[in-house]
Amino acid sequence: VKCADCGWSMRFATNKANKTPYSYYACSYYGQFGKGTCSMHYIRYDVLYQAVLERLQYWAKAVQQDEEKVLNKIQKAGNAERIREKKKKASALKKAESRQNEIDRLFAKMYEDRACERITERNFIMLSGKYQKEQIELEQQITNLREELSKMEQDMTGAEKWIELIKEYSVPKELTAPLLNAMIEKILIHEATTNEDNERIQEIEIYYRFIGKVD
Repeated sequence: VKCADCGWSMRFATNKANKTPYSYYACSYYGQFGKGTCSMHYIRYDVLYQAVLERLQYWAKAVQQDEEKVLNKIQKAGNAERIREKKKKASALKKAESRQNEIDRLFAKMYEDRACERITERNFIMLSGKYQKEQIELEQQITNLREELSKMEQDMTGAEKWIELIKEYSVPKELTAPLLNAMIEKILIHEATTNEDNERIQEIEIYYRFIGKVD
């Protein structure tokens, strides 16, 4: 469970001061650094539990009623998201590789400048240390991006995998650790708002394993 705005994990806690103790989640970044960094993104555990259970029940029933329809819907939504994410990662990879090549050229020029005494030894050591650090970071970034892109290519059958999993669990009556680990990748909690009728509204984004966000 993560904060939708800052990306930090939500802190789980229990309010024992109330006559009837209850548990809740709150943004850990806000809890650590306070106002001005993020907001609380407060949500009660029982509210989140019920929302997630109802979504899994909805999908389980939908698969039982018309598996092909659900498969088509998931593939359409999942492919669109996958294409966007793939383009984003491919662009980041291209940028990192371009910067890596640029640093290689800068190193070559630096050695030439030092040999011709156009740069001092002190500046050479300072710049080479800076570029070497960036090289290491870029190599790791490039490796990670290539692995992520390769995995995305292999996940084209994600919709079928997910449907088989939800059929295996049938219509769940409760949330269990094995069920959540198998079906859900992450949950994002948005800050609550109040509508014109003074009702509390809060968006909960559920990202499922293999298929991402589809509802």
